[in-house]
Amino acid sequence: MIEIPIINPDQNEEQLKDFAKIVESCYVDLSEEITKPEILISIGQHEYKNNFYPTPVMTAGEFSAIVAQSKAKKSFLKSALLGCYIGGDSHSLFPNIKSHRDKDYSILDFDTEQGKYYTQRTFRRVQEMTGGNYENYHGYATRHLSSKDRLLMIDYCLNNQTTLYKNPVKLVSIDGIADLVENTNDIVMSREASDYILKWTHELNIHITTIIHKSGVTGKPLGHLGTYVLKKAESVINLDVEKDGTVKVTNPYSRGYQFDEFSFDVNKDALPYLIDSF
Repeated sequence: MIEIPIINPDQNEEQLKDFAKIVESCYVDLSEEITKPEILISIGQHEYKNNFYPTPVMTAGEFSAIVAQSKAKKSFLKSALLGCYIGGDSHSLFPNIKSHRDKDYSILDFDTEQGKYYTQRTFRRVQEMTGGNYENYHGYATRHLSSKDRLLMIDYCLNNQTTLYKNPVKLVSIDGIADLVENTNDIVMSREASDYILKWTHELNIHITTIIHKSGVTGKPLGHLGTYVLKKAESVINLDVEKDGTVKVTNPYSRGYQFDEFSFDVNKDALPYLIDSF
């Protein structure tokens, strides 16, 4: 039998005050006009009451997940999303992906899987897609760190952004989220990593896009961490490699409208590009 601790008002006055603040912050007033989340990136359009609107995929205060098996060109799609958010020439490669950025924001890109040489090559792809050097794009190679240190490093960057970066952070990429824990099947570790992401997005009003591998057996994201990601994500973007080597992109889950599926390939300059149009 689980014993539920009883709070004694005389001995835990400060604790009661803390919970009073928590209750107040969680309360949803049905008469309040809550502003829609700021859209960072949309893909295509959807129809609502005879009008067409951008289909949000990434909004402030939320996180998304790119899910695919190994070697399914996940990092190429990530580059496309970050490149299109920056702008420049990226939209000629992916005209269906629209940026709603209205000012200069910092973008943080954390790679957990590659050494510095290959990480730099991946980050330069974003620069090549945009056709210029966006000074607010900051990339980090973290493969040599422990999973705990990776988590704490990201936390440090986000909570010290006013001293580290010229402009406030708005979009963050973590490739891949599984490397923030020692074991994706560990419930406690998975919940801690998920809680950090939810805390960052909520408190800092940013969007975090993550990459997670899916099992070749079940087709689902790996472990308890994958389960948490599916439950909490605003958008889940799924990638499947076709027989001809192209990649099909679908949106099996969204808290709003789902975008129409599309496909992309990689050109001779090693840049991804849209091969199907809406």
